[in-house]
Amino acid sequence: MRSRAVRRFAPILFVVFSAGCAGQADEPLAGEPRLTVPELTRVSPDVPAVVRAKTPTLARDSAERRARKLTVRVRNLSCDGVSIGSGFALAPDVLVTNRHVLAGADALEVSTWDGRSFNVSFAAVGALGDLGVASIDGKLPLVGKFGPAPRPGAVVTAVGYPLGGQLTLATGTVIDRVDGGDLGVPGTVARLSTRVLPGNSGGPVLDEKGRISGIVYAIERATGFGLAVPVDTLRRLARIGGFEDLPACG
Repeated sequence: MRSRAVRRFAPILFVVFSAGCAGQADEPLAGEPRLTVPELTRVSPDVPAVVRAKTPTLARDSAERRARKLTVRVRNLSCDGVSIGSGFALAPDVLVTNRHVLAGADALEVSTWDGRSFNVSFAAVGALGDLGVASIDGKLPLVGKFGPAPRPGAVVTAVGYPLGGQLTLATGTVIDRVDGGDLGVPGTVARLSTRVLPGNSGGPVLDEKGRISGIVYAIERATGFGLAVPVDTLRRLARIGGFEDLPACG
């Protein structure tokens, strides 16, 4: 099954991902009604002040417009119902999102911030980690650029469609990077002070220059922090694990 997915996406994924640029398992955020997401725990008073401090939004209106053009809503229609996630463009007709946003789909629909809709002609998921890619029948408004791996303390903005609603930009900081073994990812993951909700899954995490520094995939149960797969981990998982066809519903 993996060979078909690899042949379809290999040229694009090679270019994008080959460039160098202890607790409970956490739930994916793809959306309702079929996914069960843990209730957020409020940040306790002993969390360092740097985490709670107000951080600037993406600098200029032009940067916000680019973030809106980059990020798409993904609707998954399956035997379990309809769920909503987010994604962003890797190429004019290819987007990246999470595995759990695409898994089990009978049909997938993609829409942009300005109301345009596209059908998905082909999709695949990462063999390792929570990564998925899809090809659409059309042209997405803006292709993202990957930046350097995020470091603790860096200001970042999570972009997506929380709860399947309007597109939002939520700014915070990278708290730290931790081993993702207990968090569903075989590699390091970034914990964010940025608030994320169901529906943010698959959306980009942008640095202060609007470059992609990671992809949102879950909420940490114990703290309510957002979890993101940073770009360096994404590249590693894509290289060593490859891609395979969508798992069936049920």
